Amino acid sequence: MAAAIQTSPTMADNPVWKAVKPYMNGGLSGMGATCLIQPIDMVKVRLQLGATGGPLGVAKDIIAKDGFGSLYKGLSAGLVRQATYTTARLGIFAELTRIAKEQNNGGNLPLWQKAACGLAAGGLGALVGTPADLTLIRMQADSTLPAEQRRNYKGVVDAMMRIARE
Repeated sequence: MAAAIQTSPTMADNPVWKAVKPYMNGGLSGMGATCLIQPIDMVKVRLQLGATGGPLGVAKDIIAKDGFGSLYKGLSAGLVRQATYTTARLGIFAELTRIAKEQNNGGNLPLWQKAACGLAAGGLGALVGTPADLTLIRMQADSTLPAEQRRNYKGVVDAMMRIARE
C-alpha cells in the first residue's frame, strides 16, 4: 500500500494571506506605477497650474531650473496616496465582488453588480486616499509659489501635519 504524501501548507492556504493579498497587490502595483509615472504627473500638475508651453517644454524648464530630481518632487506623497487609495480601492472591490458572488450562489456577476462594486470601492477608496492626494498636489505645487509663500515641506509627514493644522 502506498504511503499518503503529506504536503506542508503553502502561503495560498493561509487565511490571513488570502484576506490581505488583494490589498497588497493593489497597493504594490499602484506604488510601482507611481514610481514610473511621477515625472509625467509633475508636468501635468505644472500645466494645470498655468505653466506655458507643451509638456516637453515644461519638463525641460523644470529640469533646467531645479534639476532632474525635481520631477520626482512629491513622490513620497504619491506613494502614500497609492498605499492608501489603491490599496483600499482594489481590496474593497475584491471583497465586495466576493460577497456579491456568494449572494449569486457562486455565479458570474452581471455588469450592473460589477459596476456597483466598483463604484462603492472607488468611493470608499477616495475617502481613504484624499488626504494623501491633497498632500501630493501641495508638494508638487510648492515650488511654483513665490519664495515668500512657499511652505517648504520637509516630507510627506510634515506636509500632512501642516495641512491638517491649517
